[in-house]
Amino acid sequence: MKKLFNFALYDFANSAFTTIIITFIFSTYFAKQIAPNPVLGQSYWGWAIGITGLLVALIGPLIGSFADKKNCTEFFIKLFTIICIILTSFLWFSKPSEKYLLYTLIIVALANFFYELSLIFYNSILKRISNYNNLGKSSGFSFALGYIGGILILIICIKIFIDNDVLPFGLSKENSENIRATSIVVALWYLIFSIPFLFSLKKKIKNKIEKSSNNIKKIKNLFWDKGLNNLGKFLLARMLYADGLNAIIIMGGIFAVGVFNLEIKDLLVLSVLMNITAFIGAIIGGYANDKFSSKSVIIFSLLGLIFSSAIILFIKTKIFFLIFASINGLFIGPIQSASRVFITKSIDKNNQASGFGLFALSGKLTSFIGPLLVSTLTYISNSQRIGFSAAIILLLIGLLILLKVKKN
Repeated sequence: MKKLFNFALYDFANSAFTTIIITFIFSTYFAKQIAPNPVLGQSYWGWAIGITGLLVALIGPLIGSFADKKNCTEFFIKLFTIICIILTSFLWFSKPSEKYLLYTLIIVALANFFYELSLIFYNSILKRISNYNNLGKSSGFSFALGYIGGILILIICIKIFIDNDVLPFGLSKENSENIRATSIVVALWYLIFSIPFLFSLKKKIKNKIEKSSNNIKKIKNLFWDKGLNNLGKFLLARMLYADGLNAIIIMGGIFAVGVFNLEIKDLLVLSVLMNITAFIGAIIGGYANDKFSSKSVIIFSLLGLIFSSAIILFIKTKIFFLIFASINGLFIGPIQSASRVFITKSIDKNNQASGFGLFALSGKLTSFIGPLLVSTLTYISNSQRIGFSAAIILLLIGLLILLKVKKN
C-alpha cells in the first residue's frame, strides 16, 4: 500500500504543473497579458505545446528502449523531474509584455518536454507497485489523487496570490508579480510532494543482462507483425483520441476565457468542478476497468466526452458551460487511466519502458495536430468555437478505430 501511495503522490505533485502552467493560470496570463490578443495567444500556446509533443514522440520510444536495456528507469524519472521543476521556476521572469513572448514559449515548451519524458518512466512502474488484478484500481487511484492535487494547488494560487488584496512575501500586482509567483509555488509543490516517490525508487536488478540489439527492431516487434497487431491498432486509436483530449486540456482554459469571458474566480470554480468529477470518474473507472476491460471503459468514456463537448460548442450561457465542462471531467479520468492499464497489461515487465515510449509516441507523435488544428482553425475562422470543434472530430475518429481493437 505504501508503494501505491508514493506512486500516486507523484501524480498529486506533478498535477500542479499541468493545472497551473499548462491549462489554467499561466496559459490565460500568457494569452491575455503577454500575447498581442487572446486569439493569437491560443494559437501560439498551442503551437509551442505541439512542437514539444512531436519531440517527445520522436525521442520517447528510443529512450524507453535504452532504459529497459540499461536498467536506468529510476535515473531518468529523477533527472527529468528535477529539470522540469527548475525550468518551471524560470517562468517568474515572464513579465506582462510582448517582449517576453518568445522567452515564455521557450521555457514552457522545454519544461513540458521534460515533464512528458518523466511520465514515460513513471507510467512504466505501474506494474511494479500493483498486482495484475488490481491494475485498474491502482491506476485510477493515482489519477484521482492527481486531480485532488490539481484542485488544492489552484485554490491556493488563486486565493493567496490572485484574488487577494494583501499579497504575501512583499509581492504586488504591478507587473503581474502575483501571477508570475505561481510558477515558484508550482515548482516547490512539485518538488516537495515528489520526494517520497523519488526517494522510494530503487534500481531493479535484472536476472539476465540483455545483449545489445537493434532498438528500432525491438520497438517495431511490439506493435507490428506483418501489419499492425492488436497493440498497434490500439496505439493508432489512442494516437487520435489523445490528440483530441490533448487539445481540450491544453486549450480549454483559453477557450473558456475567450468564448464565455470567464474571470479568475470563474476559472477556479470550473477547475474545482472538473477535478472533482474527474476524481469520481477515475475511481469508478478504475473499478470498472478491473471488472470489465480497459477497452470497454475507454469506449464508454469517449462517447460521453464527444457528446458533452459537442453540446458545449452550441451553448451560450456561462452556467451551462460550467455544467457540461464538469460532465467532461467524468470521462477524462477514465480514458487516461484505462489507456495506461491497457499498455501495462499488453507488454511484459521487461519491456515496460519501451512500451510506454510507444505510448508516449501514440500520444505525442501527432499531438501537435490537436492544438494545431484548433489553433489554425481558430485563426482562419476568427472563431474559437469553430476552432474547438476539431478536437471532437479527432475523438470520434479515434473511437471508430478503437472498435476494431480486441480486449486485452
